[in-house]
Amino acid sequence: MKYSKRYIAFAVLLLFAFLVKLNTWNDEYAEVETFRGAALQDEVFYPLKARSINEEGTLSLVVGETSYGLRDGLLMGDHMKPMVSLSFAQELFGCSAKFYDEERVELHYNNDTYLFYINEPEVSVAGQTKALQVPPELHDGKAYLPLKNLCDFFSCEYSYDEENYQAVISSEIEKGTLPVAFDLRGNGRVTEVRDQGSNATCWAQASLTALESSLLPEEQRSFSVDHMVGNKAFAIDSKLGGKYTMAAAYLLSWEGPVENKKVEHHVQEIHFFDHDNREEIKWAIYQNGGVSTSIYANIATSNLSKSSYYNKKKNAYCYLGDEQPNHDVVIIGWNDRYSKDNFTEDVPGDGAFICQNSWGASFGEKGVFYVSYYDTNIGNQGVSYAKVEDADNYDSIYQSDLCGWVGQVGYRKDKIHGANVFTAKQDEMITGAGFYALDENTEYQVYFVPKYNGPSSLANRVEVASGMVESAGYYTIPFEKPYTVEEGQEFAVVLAISTPGAEYPMAIEYQSDELTKHVDISDGEGYISNNGLDWESVEEKAKGNLCIKAYGNKIKETN
Repeated sequence: MKYSKRYIAFAVLLLFAFLVKLNTWNDEYAEVETFRGAALQDEVFYPLKARSINEEGTLSLVVGETSYGLRDGLLMGDHMKPMVSLSFAQELFGCSAKFYDEERVELHYNNDTYLFYINEPEVSVAGQTKALQVPPELHDGKAYLPLKNLCDFFSCEYSYDEENYQAVISSEIEKGTLPVAFDLRGNGRVTEVRDQGSNATCWAQASLTALESSLLPEEQRSFSVDHMVGNKAFAIDSKLGGKYTMAAAYLLSWEGPVENKKVEHHVQEIHFFDHDNREEIKWAIYQNGGVSTSIYANIATSNLSKSSYYNKKKNAYCYLGDEQPNHDVVIIGWNDRYSKDNFTEDVPGDGAFICQNSWGASFGEKGVFYVSYYDTNIGNQGVSYAKVEDADNYDSIYQSDLCGWVGQVGYRKDKIHGANVFTAKQDEMITGAGFYALDENTEYQVYFVPKYNGPSSLANRVEVASGMVESAGYYTIPFEKPYTVEEGQEFAVVLAISTPGAEYPMAIEYQSDELTKHVDISDGEGYISNNGLDWESVEEKAKGNLCIKAYGNKIKETN
């Protein structure tokens, strides 16, 4: 019995030790499970899955009858939740959103300011913090915000189908409204005031100042005015001055902008405005940055302070006559309540645009002055740089319109077909096209002809994109899918464009005046058509080149 008792006691000890070990093993196993399960899913598996979804382009957002995807600024985030870029958020919700110091997003909606921080799970608004579904994320240097939270903040009905990767906003989006007053100087979105001296370069000064503003606060740039003025496509004397269309042509042809002798940015979308587009100009400033514009200055130097149209004490200017504009400035803000009594002219109401000049900091309010809403020219020839991308966005640009939009061509009706023929520089994929819309609500259809063989082959075109643009301007339109071309192969881009009320809806370059006398039409092959069936040479018909471009990317080698 003694042996048996000792045996039983020993067995009990073994059993106890086993149970203790089993419990310890279970703890260790639990740690392994945590690593291989939830933690792996959140930190490793989710980002990999999100990357795959983004590469496949399967994530979508449906708002009414419109569907959005990756190219619009929608992204599957690393936490497997739909995210939106700041530019896409602006478009959807009518807000202003900018990225500061590579960590902070300031979003303005109506009278509220939302402060987001990359990888932080909370947002600050009106002195209070609110929890986010997932934190803001950084992808390729750009900030993205959680779509669900934006919909919650802005009272939109939001749902997400995780199985089909489809987000839906089922209610009407109530877009934000503009503030009564807004000044880019208070948001770190203006660059140093330039001084053109006695040179007639205000057009270049203003365009590059507006472009630099559009990149702020993310990027601080100082582009070369001399390089723009000396653009070889125009080859003009700087004393002749210039036009906003010349600045646009220089930038859209990728000749610039230049900083430290390098082109590091490509302008891909520009919006044009006139005096009647006051609200649209405000939105452009609010969301994109400074808008260059033309005014009439009866004294074309810093001696504007001697003009009868200028109130030096208030730095206020207004011209109500019929003279054509002769000076370019940049609109950097507005104040609807700026008193009409500040102007020397008798204007019918309050309100002024805040403008940055190029006459040095000694002029006006450290280079800034106020122009009445009722000035004859303010807003005319307005330009906003809506889309500026890094210079590696495309590998190739195909074009024959280095001098850009000089005039228009058409058949005295609002629709025309145009086609530009190009020769492939290398084996590559043609992925997009660019063109000017010369007025609001322009509809377009873009077609591609992979193997061009004379005008008759234009009948073999395939539609690659279609849509409508609300503002006049220049647009880069990505193809629904890329088309491969071989080096030396001729291909064509065909554009059907319809602009309500226009008689000559397509932009061309040609020799029209002293500023464009060096236009070269020998570098292009283009055709126009009244019906899309019968084609005639635009070089012979209008002595010009069509303003239609194509963009390509090298074919990536696979292992």
